[in-house]
Amino acid sequence: MKTLSILLATGLFGLLCGCLPQKETNQTTTTLAALEIVPHPDTLNMAVNATQTLSLRGTTVDSTQQTSTNSGILTETGFTSTSVDTNTTPFPSDQATWTSSNTGVATVSNGVVTAHGAGYSSISATAGGATAPSVLVSVQTGNSAPGLSLDPPEYSVIFRDTVSVSGNVQQHAILLLSEASSGYNNTNVPYDGNGNFSETIIGLQTGFRTIVATAENSSQTGLATTRYKYVVYYQYLSPAADSICGNWVGTTLSMNFNFNISKSIVYSRYDINGHIDIQFPGIGFVRNITLTGIIASDGTINATLTQTSQGFTISGYLKGYFMTVGTGAGSYRASAKKTGWPTLSATADWTAVKQ
Repeated sequence: MKTLSILLATGLFGLLCGCLPQKETNQTTTTLAALEIVPHPDTLNMAVNATQTLSLRGTTVDSTQQTSTNSGILTETGFTSTSVDTNTTPFPSDQATWTSSNTGVATVSNGVVTAHGAGYSSISATAGGATAPSVLVSVQTGNSAPGLSLDPPEYSVIFRDTVSVSGNVQQHAILLLSEASSGYNNTNVPYDGNGNFSETIIGLQTGFRTIVATAENSSQTGLATTRYKYVVYYQYLSPAADSICGNWVGTTLSMNFNFNISKSIVYSRYDINGHIDIQFPGIGFVRNITLTGIIASDGTINATLTQTSQGFTISGYLKGYFMTVGTGAGSYRASAKKTGWPTLSATADWTAVKQ
């Protein structure tokens, strides 16, 4: 009987104090935060009666509200926490509303664009309150110069003799690509059914170089459109290339961050080191995230982001390129992980100038 009394007393104490097993409820709300048309060329170049297919990519925000409750006879305690996670995945084209600003030029249905007449039209898509940045469609008739666009950047700095050139050309056109210092001269550049192309030029000589792209009308070669891409090629550890070394100030989402570029102890390599502040949904700013990496041989910036803060493990990357030896641009993506929390994500573009 004594043992039974102790057990009863213990149980009553638990009831009074609300120390029964914890009950948890979770409620998740998913919101479409951003929508993007892919591929997203600078301009989609089309011939009359041609069709091209566009896809969508959506960024969703999952907000999970977790409520834990301890209930007793006389007391009840509760705790509610909210966590946020972002994900970017393909979005069904048939679940979006597609529109064309000029249906006489082009119409669109579930991402399939059909060209009808010469001119320009903006194609856009909307779903769940999010609107994708529009794609400009340029339609040319058979007796005009074909449309042609090159992917950005128009100007860039590289540190090896190789450069990639990509873009979009009107179907049925003949595409020519050349660069004088390397001797590269392709008079029939291949492209896919949507007019997208990508070529690699090898053997550039150091200095300021111009890549010339020309789209010719397959029936009338006198009708042509020409575009240019400019690159400055410096060899590693040359006086000109070394001018990237020093202190840089970057700007992202109206916030500044700092990094330094220096010669590496590894031959033919530059190192990048610094810190960046990133705002994560659900936890706010994480300060002084370590940024460390290298400048790749093609002049691109490739750095990792690492930090431990507030119980979260921060990881990610920062990418970019040099527009000149004194300016740069790119983007970053980072995630924050903590036991019991969904993964939080943050991404943004950045620009930088050398001080």
